[in-house]
Amino acid sequence: MESYFNKDELLSIIHDFYILTHIRITIFDADYNEILSYPDRKAGICDYLRKNIDFDHQCFLCDRVHMEQASRMSKPYIYTCHAGITEIISPLLLGEKVVGFLFFSHIFNFSSHDEALKEILSKTKLYLNAFDPAMEEKLIHEEPLFDSEYLKAAARLLQETASYVISNRMAYLKYEDLSAKIDKYIKDHLAEDLSSKVLCDEFGVGKTYLYQLTNELYGEGLAEHIRKLRVHKAMDMIRENKNIKISAIASEVGFDDYSYFIVIFKKETGMTPKKFQTSLRS
Repeated sequence: MESYFNKDELLSIIHDFYILTHIRITIFDADYNEILSYPDRKAGICDYLRKNIDFDHQCFLCDRVHMEQASRMSKPYIYTCHAGITEIISPLLLGEKVVGFLFFSHIFNFSSHDEALKEILSKTKLYLNAFDPAMEEKLIHEEPLFDSEYLKAAARLLQETASYVISNRMAYLKYEDLSAKIDKYIKDHLAEDLSSKVLCDEFGVGKTYLYQLTNELYGEGLAEHIRKLRVHKAMDMIRENKNIKISAIASEVGFDDYSYFIVIFKKETGMTPKKFQTSLRS
């Protein structure tokens, strides 16, 4: 599905975070296209290096590879780019679907500018005589340095920002309104019949379209997702009341067949509901 972005609101948010962190932040869509950045201009050293076509192409490939990795991790990902500079990526997630990426870039995680110079010169010398070492040194010494603790804090901040962007609909998917309604309905009616027929009738859509929407949203089959939600609700009920009768839980979370409930619970958690309850008591 195609991603959409509220650029005016996003620009205001990333401007504020730059004021707080002094780290450039960029937003990419799910297809790895840059949507917007603040500041618009890259760090001086990066801007200088990327004027070389070959180097710029490697930057593009590097960004893409690490965004793909961030998608698989589904959490902030800290890495060193091909130029030796640290960057952080946090995927923008709607359910299991990646809408885009937030990107803290050009972070000089070095103990000194001399260390930064040594590292970056070792990378850029591979491009023969494309760059002037004196110019590199001048531009590198203009960049602020950040320690590892600052980096970890920035990663946490980026993750919270990603959640805020999604929850406030600054980044969203085409058809997300219907997907969100279906998702809310499922969560609110776990104890009831949630067959595809019921959902199709409720939302006036065909079965094929329903499966397309829910697969995009959850990254797994509809029935499988509902089973997981029901098991998680059962686990929460046991946590809240460690003396609850297991037989009373099944129907409360939408399982008409008690034996089937036991089978599915064990499949998802690796233990029966009774054993899970016992483990909590102990």
